[in-house]
Amino acid sequence: MNQVGIRKPAAELLRMALPLLMQYGIPPTPRNYAVWYEYVAESNPHLSQAIDDIIADGADFGDEVCARLYNTYLASNKEQEIEALRSELQRVIGESSRHISGATHEAARYQSRLEGHAQRLVRDLDSEKVLRIIDALSTETQAMVKTNSQLQDKLSGMAAELVKLRNELQWVHEELMIDALTGLLNRKGFDQMLEETTREARQQQGQLCMMMIDVDHFKRINDNFGHIVGDEVLRFIAGKMREAVKGRDIVSRYGGEEFSIILPNTPLSGAMHIAEELRRIISTSKLTRKRKNDYQVLDQITVSIGVAWYRKNEEPQDFVHRADRALYHAKHTGRNRVVNGETL
Repeated sequence: MNQVGIRKPAAELLRMALPLLMQYGIPPTPRNYAVWYEYVAESNPHLSQAIDDIIADGADFGDEVCARLYNTYLASNKEQEIEALRSELQRVIGESSRHISGATHEAARYQSRLEGHAQRLVRDLDSEKVLRIIDALSTETQAMVKTNSQLQDKLSGMAAELVKLRNELQWVHEELMIDALTGLLNRKGFDQMLEETTREARQQQGQLCMMMIDVDHFKRINDNFGHIVGDEVLRFIAGKMREAVKGRDIVSRYGGEEFSIILPNTPLSGAMHIAEELRRIISTSKLTRKRKNDYQVLDQITVSIGVAWYRKNEEPQDFVHRADRALYHAKHTGRNRVVNGETL
């Protein structure tokens, strides 16, 4: 078991999770990987106990079992809310389609009636019959106008409902990708942006770099000052990272006290310069907290940073692994330093 508060590097957790997927014959899908990543990280006691119970019972980890584990212990309420919104969106679109089909059918019937009346007029111009035809045309026209008016009201209402649903869906999607504490992208957002930026780098043969950043001695900060101060430190680091990047650079909270910055269109030398500048700014800044009657200045806060450069046609997880390995090296060679992963 891990000691409380000590988090193994993501690369090590990856190496631990994948053999278990193979051992139990579990397809390595993102959902299944998320379940076993959390299991080996020992960060979700309820999930760990559920998996241990299944192993003890000798049961298989089929698709239904893995889906249940994910939905019960990992899926957030917002993910479920997104699915509900999608279902509602499909319902509204289906209703719109039915109403439009009905209107089209009604218009076809109206055209058929008009053609019939026109043929009768051509055959017989008797004034009494013409008046009856005119009355019939008037009745048919009023009915069609009423049908169109009702359809317009329904479609207008549905259009407003679709706009509302689209806005809600966008809001929930954005909330799902944002870390509530720091306001940065969360791990889910990081994974999505990593896929997009590595795909773009492959297609356009552009340069792409990544930093993995970890707060030094974060457990000591929590132990000495409490978790509220620990949260302030994380927000402080997040703010400094936002100030250090520009353009299309993507800052995210990778997990716990670990952060990541993806740097599209950036050579390795540029990434190393930004990383060193970020390290310097954080180490020379002071975090001051207001207390009841005075101010509290925290001890020096430092970070360790690993930098990697994306290699042509490299899998995204290998890219992360190399940046994480550089970070791991920085932590174990003194902290408060930047390590170039390409030299390891």
